[in-house]
Amino acid sequence: MVTNENPLKIYEVSGILGFLSNMFTSMQTSYIILLVLIILDTFTGISTAIKYKRFSSTGLRKATKKVITYTLCIITVRLLEAILSPLITTSMLSQIITAYLGITESVSILENLTLLGVPISANIIPLLIKTLKIPLLNTILETSKNKKNDFSDIDDIINYQIPTFEDKYIRRFLEIKCDVIKCIINQILLIDETTSDNMDIFFYKILSTVELGFNDMNKKWEEEKIPTNYIKNLSSQNQPKVAICIGKLKGICYSDKSTSEKKNQIIDCILIILYQTIIDARKII
Repeated sequence: MVTNENPLKIYEVSGILGFLSNMFTSMQTSYIILLVLIILDTFTGISTAIKYKRFSSTGLRKATKKVITYTLCIITVRLLEAILSPLITTSMLSQIITAYLGITESVSILENLTLLGVPISANIIPLLIKTLKIPLLNTILETSKNKKNDFSDIDDIINYQIPTFEDKYIRRFLEIKCDVIKCIINQILLIDETTSDNMDIFFYKILSTVELGFNDMNKKWEEEKIPTNYIKNLSSQNQPKVAICIGKLKGICYSDKSTSEKKNQIIDCILIILYQTIIDARKII
């Protein structure tokens, strides 16, 4: 029985590899270019981190995670196209995803080069996007651009304020908080617009998102081995302001404003928490 099963397993594995190879052959060049862009983004990102004295192994881990998540994203879309092949033969979905990821990496590279001192105009990125003549891709990019505007304050903190702290534990503490706040904001933006029709559900979705984010933040601080006294001192200073902002969330969620306005107010409230943390961190130094 064993001798019969081994050839069968080898045949199954070979079949899967053959299927995947055939599925990606037609777009191999695009994937190689995307990989090169990821490498360039990682290199310029590391150079920026060294310049602003915030380099750590976390950046390299993010690059590895990016390659894995991008690969899974493309494989998922290609498999979807394979499922749809009896109805329609297309590679448009994977091409759009690959193009979007490529543009995202290109924009990130240009931003890193700007931080490194290359005189690139702030208007160049919107201009590049406007020159694209693919309606669906433009829609995706515009949505991404709107989301990026919500993250601009956090990026400014990461790039310009955190590097001014000499203590490496305070820097890492703040970097983790910025990353988690980004995740919280992203989850808030993804909440269904119709959810606010039921104010109770909307409020508890917001509250659970914020609380889960803060719990995740505490775990990451422990995983990064930030000394307990740092966490205790920084958190105790910031906790009263956090409580005030969390208290405001209920009033916002139960207001008569539109869902979009509520989300913007909630995000502003969360950003205030982050800015207060920066101020409190400077008091402790």
